[in-house]
Amino acid sequence: MNRILGFLLFVTFWALLARIINSSTILPTPVDVGRIFIDMLKDPIFYKNLISTISKGFMASTLILVLGIPLGMIIGFSRTIYSIFKPFITILQSVPVISWLAFAVFMWGIGWKGPVFISTMSLLPIVVINTASGIANIDSELVEMAKIYNVAKRKIIIHIYIGSIVPFILASMEVVFGNIWKTILVTEYLCGDHGIGVMIAWARSYIDTPQIFALTLVAVFLAIAMEYLSKLITRRLVKKWKVY
Repeated sequence: MNRILGFLLFVTFWALLARIINSSTILPTPVDVGRIFIDMLKDPIFYKNLISTISKGFMASTLILVLGIPLGMIIGFSRTIYSIFKPFITILQSVPVISWLAFAVFMWGIGWKGPVFISTMSLLPIVVINTASGIANIDSELVEMAKIYNVAKRKIIIHIYIGSIVPFILASMEVVFGNIWKTILVTEYLCGDHGIGVMIAWARSYIDTPQIFALTLVAVFLAIAMEYLSKLITRRLVKKWKVY
């Protein structure tokens, strides 16, 4: 109920502000945007671009988690390796999107590879650092105590090692799933050939502000849906892990 009231308050504020500005080029009304949004849902080209954006998002997310978690575990198991690679990862994390863009365009040109690569490189350091921190924070005394009492290696791995990094991995997943669509849309806008970001770029070229707002609503709904999916996945993973 509170969410519905919050949504209605937002739409009311938007409508009032649009009425005050009185320029659809600057800020279209919710009615104008809603009309464009409904028309867009009837266009097959929209769904082609939507599928393109979603596929790139899932590809980048998979790469980030598949590469980031093992790398983080390897780095976290050794304080020496961690201290060596931490500055490198920090520098990697600080590289602006525009720099990755230049590399991606020179490497692959305009297409799907650039958005996937840039999104992966932008969010990969977060997963690596979080996972490495989880490994580095494992209580060594607890591990030694478990060995002294002849606790099975399987239980040590599951309950101590994995148990220590699970919260960090889940936090990484939420960050990735929450931000992947922003980076995908930005990179599609800059170097994509298909996708919602490309549609926004074309709408900007034609100064079609209502279209831009309608596509932004699509991006918002996509992010909300992905956030819900990520929470559902993390809850199931936690429940499954607790079974062991």
